[in-house]
Amino acid sequence: MQQHHLRTLAGVALSALVIATTVPRLVRAQQKPMAIPSSVPLPQGTFNPNATISLPPASQPTSMPYPAYGTPVPGVNGGEVDPGVPQVATLDQSIAIGYARSPLLAQARAQLQIETAPVELARTGLLPSITGSASTAREHSQDGARTTTGTTTGTTVGTTTSTAPLSFTSNALSVTLQQLIYDGGRIAADIRAAKNNQSAQAATYKRELQTVAYNVANAYYNSLAAQRATAVAVQTVLVDQTNENLVAAQIRAGTAAKADLATAQLPTAQARVAVIRDQGAELSAQAAFANAMGLDSNTAVLPRDDTPVNGAPVTSNVAIPTYAQAIARAIALRPDVTAAAFTVSGLQASLRAAALTSFPTLSGSATASTASTDLTGGTFRNNSSIGVALSIPIYDQGIVAADVAQARGNLALGIANQQSIVEGVQLNVKQTLVSLVSARAALTSADAELAEAQVVLKSTQAQYRAGVTTLPLLLNAQVGLTQALTDQSTSVYTLRQAEQAFLYAEGANGAP
Repeated sequence: MQQHHLRTLAGVALSALVIATTVPRLVRAQQKPMAIPSSVPLPQGTFNPNATISLPPASQPTSMPYPAYGTPVPGVNGGEVDPGVPQVATLDQSIAIGYARSPLLAQARAQLQIETAPVELARTGLLPSITGSASTAREHSQDGARTTTGTTTGTTVGTTTSTAPLSFTSNALSVTLQQLIYDGGRIAADIRAAKNNQSAQAATYKRELQTVAYNVANAYYNSLAAQRATAVAVQTVLVDQTNENLVAAQIRAGTAAKADLATAQLPTAQARVAVIRDQGAELSAQAAFANAMGLDSNTAVLPRDDTPVNGAPVTSNVAIPTYAQAIARAIALRPDVTAAAFTVSGLQASLRAAALTSFPTLSGSATASTASTDLTGGTFRNNSSIGVALSIPIYDQGIVAADVAQARGNLALGIANQQSIVEGVQLNVKQTLVSLVSARAALTSADAELAEAQVVLKSTQAQYRAGVTTLPLLLNAQVGLTQALTDQSTSVYTLRQAEQAFLYAEGANGAP
């Protein structure tokens, strides 16, 4: 019904325009055109009041100098071409570049490597320890004792001990094997804690991937919105100049005061200021887009405009679920929720390991060795031993109790952090879901606003040409169209950003 109403209004307005526009054409043919003073160049093109406003794709490079009015500054809006980066990139391409170039992911990968080492270190406690040693020494004693056996007088046999300097060589080889037999499960608890911490870091890395994807997507649509804002500002200048021409024609026809020209020129001057301001915002958004992908901010890369504007149907890429469905999906998919759960499990294992420090340990050992027995380092003799040892901590000055208290506090903190993360997810999902619904509704209303604003402006221009309306009403219609253009283009990209924010809140965003 609303679309039928709009088409009816548009038909009436266009019929009026066909009749009304013939009068000023005859007047302009019979009179000398009045010069419109302007100290700045006008943008290329003219505004056709009988045509529906259509803005160019936002992904096209601008042909205007920067700033558009005044003295251009070369090189500011150029950018350097990177051979490995497309000059116009799709969203998936942009996210893939972010994955490859973002320093945030390099940091996350390094942190994941750091968390892998404690797992291997904890496992060493269950493995046997084998130690080998070899030694050689040359020893000298100033008062060395030496005993000899022999015959003295007659047939008497005896021993003689003499003292003299003594030098000798000793060599030895040994191998020792040690193996933990039982410790109550302390080392196993350390391994579980390390594995859980590693898994938590892996989930954190996955969330970092989603964060990079969201940052790139957000910068992607911010850049498109900024380009679209510049296009709206340029279109506004054309509309304002058209209205200046209407006022000039009325002045020449004697149906308007000359002072009205200055009134009509003010919006044009304001629109030119808006063009310069929006150009600066566009260049800043493009730099932020390159930076989000991990590129030099001066890289020449533009986002490809994947969204129709100017009232064309916009298809949402995200189905709107209920809150219960959305939060259940987020709890299941969000890597930070998974990381928090792994962290709590790791802290529980750490608490158990700390408590088992005072548990008796049983270990076995075996040693085999050989050593020299003569003065020249030869005549080796073997020696070996095997046994078990039971170690029972009796008093440790309260160290274990302090470690247990600290581990228990860390666990309580981890549980609180987990609850905080879950509540943050709930809030994030709720807010982004509401924003998504609002963005859809706002776009529908903005489309209707733009259609009506164009009808109002065309009708008011026709009425002004016919002399049946006033300049303030013409300027009001002009402001209304500018606002409608701004609202419609903003609503389009607000919807796209709301979709990306909702997917990020659910943990379902990123390149396929």
